[in-house]
Amino acid sequence: MHLLRPLLAAVLAGAVLVASTPAAASPSPPGESPWLVPVDGPVVRPFDEPVSRYGPGHRGVDFAVPAGVVVRAANAGTVTFAGSVAGSLHVVVAHPGGLRTSYSFLAGVDVRVGRAVQRGDVLGRTGGTGDGHGPGVFHLGLRIGERYIDPMQLFGPPDLTKLVRLVPTELPAGAPWSPRRERQGVREGLSGEDGGAGGVWGFVADAARSTAGFVGDVGSSAVDLAARGTRATYEALAAAGTATARELARIAEKAYDQTAIAALVNDLAAVAEGIREWLQSRTGCAGDSPPADGTGGSGHLLMAVAGINSSTGRDGTTFDLDVDALGYHEGEVVYYSYAADGGEYGHRDTWGDLLAAGRRLGAQLRAMHAAHPGREVDLVAHSQGGVVVDVFLQYIYDAADPAYPPIGTVVTLSSPHQGAPLATAAGDVRSTRSGRVAVELADEVLPVPPSDGPSTRQLAEDSEFLDALWSHRLP
Repeated sequence: MHLLRPLLAAVLAGAVLVASTPAAASPSPPGESPWLVPVDGPVVRPFDEPVSRYGPGHRGVDFAVPAGVVVRAANAGTVTFAGSVAGSLHVVVAHPGGLRTSYSFLAGVDVRVGRAVQRGDVLGRTGGTGDGHGPGVFHLGLRIGERYIDPMQLFGPPDLTKLVRLVPTELPAGAPWSPRRERQGVREGLSGEDGGAGGVWGFVADAARSTAGFVGDVGSSAVDLAARGTRATYEALAAAGTATARELARIAEKAYDQTAIAALVNDLAAVAEGIREWLQSRTGCAGDSPPADGTGGSGHLLMAVAGINSSTGRDGTTFDLDVDALGYHEGEVVYYSYAADGGEYGHRDTWGDLLAAGRRLGAQLRAMHAAHPGREVDLVAHSQGGVVVDVFLQYIYDAADPAYPPIGTVVTLSSPHQGAPLATAAGDVRSTRSGRVAVELADEVLPVPPSDGPSTRQLAEDSEFLDALWSHRLP
């Protein structure tokens, strides 16, 4: 049958790689695979190929390892993604022959995008968590193009009969894999692992229902209907369990992916994921801590830095912070201003460049020090304000400079230090034609930060700004 053309060239390239890739950091014994298992630990959940791209399954292998174990590159390649997806840390390495290995649920990442790594180089450490994965589990994935296959094939002696398989012919033709595209690939690799809701489609339906008050009942019903209908089609085609049914399911999926409704549902999935992560972040806040009784106090001043879309209120405050309960007295609190002149500001002033905002924080702290020489200043920041504080402390502040006050306690509240999922979702939506039209309309009528504004772009999880900030490359 000629339902799909085998892409033998790409697969054979992967096979040649298995036999010939140089093992720079840790050569393998003769007759064994040159690929290195990234961690030492037993497999607790094997690869389970889904019938369709969005069907239930397990697109990788889980190893049982304690937190803090070093994760090493399986072979030489280039890091194409290193960051957060759905609240957990992941690294993706591209290898010759169209192969990509992904290392998921890390507690820390030691590489950045664009770095060339050798076999055995340290990528990060275990201990991260995610849906269905606790801190004692490390997840390894392997892709040829955009299709996930069993990564355990890499670690046995080279055997072409195990590597040759039907692969979709629409592999990327040398196009660069951006961090955003890799993020989507990792997200798809983690979908449908519970086998119940049905991967991305079930997630879209569940997320749309759980946020119905935000997106409206009509939108929720439409997404739910699309999800159920598409899943039902795929599952019905694959129910017989034959090779023909599986190929037909993939053809049906490919045809569906070219339709407008597929782009719309994928856009809604990205937005819904961001909303869900934001709602989950709010559950970690507690309001039952006892207030200070006012008898103590450190004598420190306070600089309070508000977040995106804040503004100066009639009472001079910029966000709801109970400074009395924190023990600060009248005259000890200054609210940071996003305005260029340091005066009252409006919500549009918070949409600008965050590096410039960090410099303004430095100028305002110098003014505090001139008015109150020698007093330590505490920093309390909310949301985007925490990133402004990050910029100031890493690139502006100099403890040896007598123009700056000594810095005391620094507290950030709900701050997206590794990027904001909603900002990432805004960029993902803008990357499609239908999404760009929708967000441009929203930018015109809603009092929210523009989806392509400076601070929104900088707060995306895969932004060049955050990468430069944490790799100490900001100007």
